[in-house]
Amino acid sequence: MSARPEDAGDGATLAGATVAVVGLGVVGGSLVRALAAMSGGPRVLGASPNAADRAGAERAGAARTAVEPADLIAEAHVVVYAAPLSAILEMLPRHAALLRGDALVTDVGGLKAPVLAAAAAAGLRDRFVGSHPMAGGEGSGFEGGRADLFRGAPVHLCADPAVDAARRARAEALWRAVQARPAWVDPAAHDRLMVRVSHLPQLVANALALALEDQNVSPADLGPGGRDMTRLARSSPHMWTDLLAHTAGEAGALLRAVAERLEDLADRLERGDGVGVAELMTRTRAWHGTPVDQAKDEEPGR
Repeated sequence: MSARPEDAGDGATLAGATVAVVGLGVVGGSLVRALAAMSGGPRVLGASPNAADRAGAERAGAARTAVEPADLIAEAHVVVYAAPLSAILEMLPRHAALLRGDALVTDVGGLKAPVLAAAAAAGLRDRFVGSHPMAGGEGSGFEGGRADLFRGAPVHLCADPAVDAARRARAEALWRAVQARPAWVDPAAHDRLMVRVSHLPQLVANALALALEDQNVSPADLGPGGRDMTRLARSSPHMWTDLLAHTAGEAGALLRAVAERLEDLADRLERGDGVGVAELMTRTRAWHGTPVDQAKDEEPGR
């Protein structure tokens, strides 16, 4: 299905456009909330197999929802896949023939190279822009989202050189409309960074929670520091195993590097090397951008 120029809306904004969000969990649901709340914003459609999520989207202002994305995407100028990575990779080839010829297709997945490759294989090389909003939460479903989730959040964008300026502008407009900060990145560099700044912290939080459980410590026993350190342990196992299937080797090597650091700390403690431990802590404070002289009178975070 191809669009007449007057149907497509303003490419630099979303005025007059129809946006279909496939997946109405925390991220997809938050996008529906934010877009539906805009004055003069786009018409918003939502697809999800979950009846509660569809009902939530309709209450939030979605014009229409459906169980099957195929029932919605043919009329959308912008299609946003907000599903788990494996589901996105499976849907792109099935849906490619249903999309408008002028559609912008994007996603919100945490890895970009696999999705761009799948889009190219599905014949969407010149219509697909990968998006990764650096925003989320530990909640689940539509009710776990909120309209301001993306406010001030960086959004990494990447695309094949075949994607034209109009689609790139519309991708930027989508995220600026929800007050996010889009920026273009290289997909391979993005994925390498995400393994370090997202996947590794997630796995370390899981390991810490397991170690505390082994010591009969419950979440109720934790102070602010412990809660901060283990917050990610509440994240969805399904979402993470889906992502880690693509980064297992690199993530495993990074975990071993963390284990080496822990062994070094343990050795210093067991030797009574307080000076050495303090040196490492001073180094980490400097890495975090905290002036060393601010530490003198602080109480430990508990």
